[in-house]
Parts: sequence; structure tokens; C-alpha cells
Amino acid sequence: MSYPEMKVLKASHDAMTLRKLGRTILQHTSAHGIPNIFRSRHWLRRTVWLFFVSFALCCALWQCTEMVLTYYTYPSHEKIMLISSAKLKFPAVTICNLNSVRLSSIKRSFTMATSLQDSGLELSHRRNRSHGLNSSSELADEQVQYASAFHKFASEFNQLSDEQKIEMGHQLDDMLIFCSFHGQECNSSFFSRFINYKFGNCYTFNSQKPTEVRGNSSNTQPLNITKAGFMYGLHLELFIQQIEYVRDMTHAAGIRLLIHDQSQMPFPEDEGVNVPPGAETEIGMMKVHINRLKSPYGSKCTEGENIKNFYKDVYGAEYTREACKRTCAQQNIMENCGCSHWEFACPKELRFPKCNLSKAAIHECVKLYEFKFAHDELNCHCPLQCREELYELTVSGSQWPSTAFIENFSKELKEMGGQMKDIADSPALIRDNFVKVVVYFKQLNFELIEEEPSMTEINLISNMGGLVGLWVGFSVCTLAEFFELFLDVLLLFIRRCLRTAGSRSGDANPYVQKQAPIYLQKTTNI
Repeated sequence: MSYPEMKVLKASHDAMTLRKLGRTILQHTSAHGIPNIFRSRHWLRRTVWLFFVSFALCCALWQCTEMVLTYYTYPSHEKIMLISSAKLKFPAVTICNLNSVRLSSIKRSFTMATSLQDSGLELSHRRNRSHGLNSSSELADEQVQYASAFHKFASEFNQLSDEQKIEMGHQLDDMLIFCSFHGQECNSSFFSRFINYKFGNCYTFNSQKPTEVRGNSSNTQPLNITKAGFMYGLHLELFIQQIEYVRDMTHAAGIRLLIHDQSQMPFPEDEGVNVPPGAETEIGMMKVHINRLKSPYGSKCTEGENIKNFYKDVYGAEYTREACKRTCAQQNIMENCGCSHWEFACPKELRFPKCNLSKAAIHECVKLYEFKFAHDELNCHCPLQCREELYELTVSGSQWPSTAFIENFSKELKEMGGQMKDIADSPALIRDNFVKVVVYFKQLNFELIEEEPSMTEINLISNMGGLVGLWVGFSVCTLAEFFELFLDVLLLFIRRCLRTAGSRSGDANPYVQKQAPIYLQKTTNI
């Protein structure tokens, strides 16, 4: 008896299920174009849809790649706003007499008088002026010789202790004859002092330093302004003491004035304006606040983290790019010349002697690094500061004291006594020795310049979503569909693995009942 031919099914059930899963998802996905590939019955139409969907997918991937690469260049842009305020913090105002050392103090000091004669300031000035300046080269020679002579005198002067240099410079109590701020009287207790290598004693109003000029404790809270205009600013009347000027060293008379943020170290030799005597100088200012972005954005600004700043160690000033460059120059001089330069700050705990330019080797070494500093050839890592406050100034002036007022002013000077009494009878000497300056806000608003990212993570995701949606119609729901497909495939493979493991354990144990194979009966026609 012959049995019908029976055929055992292969284990192709899982493969059919996987194919069915993928086909079902792709036929019903919300992504545009893909279902049309499966719905098309003619091979030509199906080929066209396949080409178009592939082309759109490639375009979407290309543009998304370009967008991601652009994001990682960290582009930025500046946003400028004009912000109105009912109250503004008044800046620090630094003043320095253009004459650094008083003539009377030099005469009392035999060492400094000898140094002044040995420096050749007077001889260099006379020699070039005696023959007349017939060409620009002669003028340049005079400037070079004067600069060299002044450098030599400054070297000797800066060998003195800070106490000696303070004593030899102009004193604020002698210079300040009137002070008012926001309509209220102020005095020398509103000022702090620091020593500048070029101008000697410099005094800062509203500096927020814990001590004032005399060393007494002072208010560290900044002064604020609640009204704009001439009447509500800082009014100063100063006696510049031209009779104390060193004739061969100081060629200009007046006050060096610098407006800056309290946290920054002022450098009057590079910044600021000169205020002449015999005039009332009005300085109207407009505040500009700048915020920059840190690395990896283009400005790569810093707050001074892990960057050496001698001006913070000595004066408590915050990081600025100029302070960083000067610190870097001082470090190079100390490492290579074995001394500290008087132009730059140096903490006392480092215990480097001051550079003595009378020694030829030190003179040449210091000169080399001065040249590199001036031409920005030092290898210094000094990025911009992230927060910066600048002040745009409008300067105007008029004669002061006027002819009508000078008689009353002369009487006031006689009552004050001292050196002012000696010049009170001469209008010319009064105008040569007195300065009046007014510093005020032109308006109670300020300009805010902020650097902002041109592309954030949210912008990147939004733009990529728009591009992908434009080309292939992908959406979050589409991604959910493919995620569902991934889970289904994962579960399918898990079931396959479990079934394979079960079948192997069944072959090892003959007593376990096996699943009966499936037979297909093949019928034949008789």
C-alpha cells in the first residue's frame, strides 16, 4: 500500500513573519512617498517612486549634515539694545597730574637731583633746540634722545620705595580745592591712590577700594546716579601746582583723566584724556556694556580662570586683556632678565629686585622685551574679557575762571593760603594753575551689546525637522512607527532564540514530547 507523498515544512515561518512586519510598516507609514513604492503595480512606476524617494532622502541627509557641521563651528551674532534705567552705577574716575615728581621734593633729595642731572634731560633738550629743527629727522632724534633720558631718570626714580615715591609726588590734599557729586559735597575720603610709573601719584574717585588716600577704611559700595545732566555729575576743581613742575621733564600741563569700571585696573599712560588748565572741561558720557560668549564660540572670552594676573594680586583688579599682557611681559622679564620692571605690577612675595638699567646686560635684556611688548611679539595667551564696560565720551570746554568771576576766585585763594595765596593776585597764574572738570551722564540709559549663539540645540533640531519634513515627510509619528518596527523585530528574534533553545533541550531528553511535524498530503490523479 502506497502512502501519499508527505512533505515537512522548513522553518521559514519566522522569515515570512519578519518580511511581513517590514512590509506592513512601510505600506502604512506616514512618511510620504514610501507607501507609493509598494502600492504601484507597474514596475516602471515603482522604479520612478523608488528613485524619487532615494533622491529626497539623500538631499535630506546632505542638508542635515551641513547643518550639523555649521552648528559645530559655533556661529554667533551681536545683539544691540538701548536699555533705559532709573538708576545707573557711576564709574570710577582716575586723575593724575601730568607732572609726576614735585620740583621741591627733588631739590630736597640729593640722590634724585643728581639723577636728574645725570639723566641728560636738560642737555638733550638744549642740544636739539639750539640748532633749530630743520628736518623731520632732527625732530625724531630729539624725541628718541628725550625718551632715552626720561627712561634713565624713571629707572632711578622707580628704585625708590613706594613711600618715597608717594612723598615726592603731588598730594591730593594740595590739589583738590572743591569736589561735589550729585549735588552733594565730597572730599579726599572718596578717593583711593595708586602709583603709576609715568604720572606718579594717581587718585581714583569711587574706586570701591576698602581704604582711601590716607589709609582709612572707606565705603566699598559704588555710588549711583539717579538724574542725568551737568548738575548731577562729578565736579572737581584742582590746583595742578605748575610751580612744582620739573621744566626739563614735563612738557605739558594739566590733568590726565580716565573713566573706567571699578573692577578694572586703569592705565592712564595708554588711555584717558588730557584736561588743560584755565578751562572748564565738560565730559558727557554714554555707557556701553559688552557681554561676550566663552569658548567654543568665536570670541573665546574668559573671566580670567587659570590666567596669571599680577594686577589682581597687587591691586585687587579683575582680569582684563591689557592686564594680562602686562603680566605676561613682567613674567618674561623676570624669567629672562632676573628682575622686575617698574612699568608693570609685581607681587612683593616673588621677591624679584627692580631692574637697574645702569648695568649694561640688564639694560639690553629689558630693552629687548620692551620692544617685544610694544610690538605684541610676546607669546601671551590673553583672550578678551567676557564682561566689559566702556564709556563713550563727549568733551567740550570753556574759559575758567571767567574775567567776571576771577576777582572773587582770587579772594577765595587768598583765604586758602599756601602756594595758592602766592598766585592769587595774578589772573594769568591762576589760569595756568587751576583746572575744573565736570563728568556726567548725558542720559539715563545705556547701550547693551550681547554676543548670542546664531544656532542653538533647539534651532538645530527644528531646522533638521523642517528639512527632513520637506524632503521625505518624516515626523515624530513616523519615527514612532519605525520604533514600533524595531520593537517588533526585536521581539521576533527573542522568540526565535527561545524556540531554538527549547528545541535543543527537547532533543537531549527523549522523554519530552516533541511537537508533531506538519505534513502536507500530496494527492495524485488516478
